[in-house]
Parts: sequence; C-alpha cells; structure tokens
Amino acid sequence: MKKLGILSLSFIIILFAASFQTIDKAQRKNQHKPYNYFEDPQVCSGCHWDKFTHWSTSQHSRSFSGDFFQRQFYDLVIASESFAPELKDARNDCIGCHAPSAFLAGEMTPDQTNTSDNFWKSNDGNRRMAERGIFCDFCHTISHFKNDPPFNHDYVSDATDAVDTKYGDLEFPWSPHHETATSEHYEAPFICASCHNELNPYNVWVKSTYTEYEESVYPGRGIVCQTCHMQPMGGKPAKMGVPRPYNSDHWFGGGFTEFVEGAAHIEIKLNKTEIKAGEKVDFSIDVQAVATGHKFPTGSTEERDVWLRVALVNEKGEEMFHIPVMKNADDPNDKYFITSNEKVAFPSHSKLSEPIARDALPEGDRLYHSAFLDNEGEFTFAQWMTVKVIENRLNPMEIRNEKYSFVVPEKLEGNVYLSAKLNYRRMPCSLADYFGMDHRPVIEVNKDIRKLKIN
Repeated sequence: MKKLGILSLSFIIILFAASFQTIDKAQRKNQHKPYNYFEDPQVCSGCHWDKFTHWSTSQHSRSFSGDFFQRQFYDLVIASESFAPELKDARNDCIGCHAPSAFLAGEMTPDQTNTSDNFWKSNDGNRRMAERGIFCDFCHTISHFKNDPPFNHDYVSDATDAVDTKYGDLEFPWSPHHETATSEHYEAPFICASCHNELNPYNVWVKSTYTEYEESVYPGRGIVCQTCHMQPMGGKPAKMGVPRPYNSDHWFGGGFTEFVEGAAHIEIKLNKTEIKAGEKVDFSIDVQAVATGHKFPTGSTEERDVWLRVALVNEKGEEMFHIPVMKNADDPNDKYFITSNEKVAFPSHSKLSEPIARDALPEGDRLYHSAFLDNEGEFTFAQWMTVKVIENRLNPMEIRNEKYSFVVPEKLEGNVYLSAKLNYRRMPCSLADYFGMDHRPVIEVNKDIRKLKIN
C-alpha cells in the first residue's frame, strides 16, 4: 500500500511535469512582448556609452532600417506572399530576425522608414520600436532557445513590463539600474545561430553560418564567434563598473573592410618568369580562406561576391591584358562561378520580375558565391523563393587551386607583371540599381604579383 502511494505520487508528479512542459512549449511558441517591454537603447547608453556607440554604427542596429532590407522587404517580400501557399507568412521570418521586438509584439509589417540607412550613410542613431533592429535589451533578456542548435529566430525572451534581469557573460556582474545574471549562452556560439542559420519556406538552408563554423577546425581550437565578432578588450563594461581584463566590443563586424581585408590569401604558382611573345604560359593560383571561422563569403551568399581577377599589368598597375579563368568542362554548374553580365538573374521569382545582370562585373573571372535557384530553375536574389542552392564558396583553411593559361601577346615586350587580386563586394551593382540604392564598394581581400620579362 505504501509502495502504491509512492508510485501514485510519482505518477502525479510526472503528469504535472509533462503538463508544465506542454504549457511552457505553448508559451514559447506564442510569446507576446509589447514594445514597451524592452528598454530604449538610449537608456542603456547612460551607463554603457562605449558599447552603445559601437552598436549604433553596427549592422545589428541597422538590421531593420538598412536601405537594402527596406527595399527588399516592402517591395518584394510582401508583394510575393500571394504567389504560392508556402510564402503566406514570408514576412514573419524576415521580421523575426531583422526587427525582433516588432516580431515579439506581433507587428509583422512595421512602418517603413523614410531615411536611407547603411554602413556609409546612417541616421542619427535615435532608434525606437522596429527601427532598433537587434538591440541591447532584446539580446540581454534572451533566456534560451527552442531548438538545438537554434535557427529561424527561435529565441525565448524573458522581457516583461518591469526592469528585467539582464543576462551576460561577465562573472559577478552588478548594476544600480537592473538585476544582472551570468549566462553561458553569451559565451557560446549558438546564440548567433538563432538568426544566422535560416531554413526558408521550401526547407532550404539559405543561411548556415553557424553550421559552417561547427564544421570548421575552430570549435576544436576553442575559438567561438564572439572571439572575432565581439573582440575582447580590457576596461570597464559600464561607467561605474570595475576594470576587467575581458570586456567585449559590440560592433560585431562582418563584411566590411576591417574584417574582409586579409580574410583570404592568394599565391601565384608559376614555373618561370622569362617568356617570349607568342608563347603559351600555364600557371595556377592557390586561394585559401585563412581568417574566417565559416565559409567565405557567408551570410546572404546570393548577394555576396568574392572573385579572382587575373591580368598582365604595367608598372603603374594598369591592366594591359586580362587572363580569364579556365572553364571546367566537367562541371555543369561552372557557369555560375565565372563572372558574367548576362541578364539571367531575378530580384524576385522569375515569373514576377524582369531579369537583371547577374554579377555586373568584368567577365571571365573566377567567382566564389552561392547560386540560388527558383522552381523554374532561374537564378534569384530572393532567398524566400529558393528551392535549390549551388555553391562554390571557400571553406575555412581550404586551399583551392585555380588553373590559368594564356598566350603572350605579340605587342608586349620588356617587363610586365602578372597580377592576381581577390576582391569582395556585398551586393552586385545591378541589384543596387534595381532598388535605386548606393553601389557597395569593392574591397581588396588580397593580391599577389610576379615580375615577368618578355624577350
């Protein structure tokens, strides 16, 4: 009888735990956090001025107000939701990562911003509501995630209408304004996965930066996302805080000069440097991503381009003779990985828009990126329309050998230089022109040069 009572009590406890777990899952799925549950970043700046200053110039602060997101979301995403049943909630996935406080407030179509905001031309930094993008109080009230590893904005927020406990990575934190707590989430790379791993409506992984990191050598070396993107520095985490040996930067970095320059290394492999006019010269170039914890490029890889430009140049660096990459006849997808100005790319689905130039770059160069294809088999810049991804991006530390061959032009003589440049750009100029936006600058990642003597 006593045993039966214990068993009955255990069964009740199990039932209660199961029902609590069910309620918890339902609560996680249907979080509702009005805008006022989150403090304005300006409030945080009162104590964390340096972190606020760095954040306010970051892409996280522009995740909603950025000119590209504004154009793509309002002009294309919303307009395409009636195109197919799978797309009926496409805007939700965009807002879930680009304006998380709007997503939690249930506002999936926030007001469109009126100012152009990008890395080179930003607004005044006074951001409220959806325009806060990914901001202080949102990140520092995340308690856990629904999936392991996280993906598709599956964060669970503890924000309430009170001044909430803020989570972070510092030991023994203290603040006069809010309670503080140490959480291992903020030291682990998977906190980034919630938005940097994305499965689209057609069950295609259109962003996989966290997965790329997990498959690299860096987890085994104890190097996490924050190591590079929230670089540790000494100093006070807040005005009244104590100096600490580690105090993370909040600029986050990404695909800009500071992170792109030197991200990969190239080396020309050439057997001889004295050649003759009319002679055929064979050589190759090693290309290696040496400073990325993920593939290069990563993120929105349907837009990001890395390409290898090879040419003979004079002493001033002026191009005299372009050397195109050798086509790979054995790879039917090779056409996607050689720069082309053909109008074969679509800003949205191929049935909804006219084609534009795919790369808007000098033709014939080796291109490292992802080709996103819609269900008509056409190249699209719309990740929410993608049913297939074909890519040749550079894996971390992988050495890619590209083969070249050219015949020395008869008109050249004396000293010339064999030049190889690896370049990066955030977006094709053709796509920027389609949206009426500023062209993104070309950043030189790395270069190599060899002096040749033509007899």
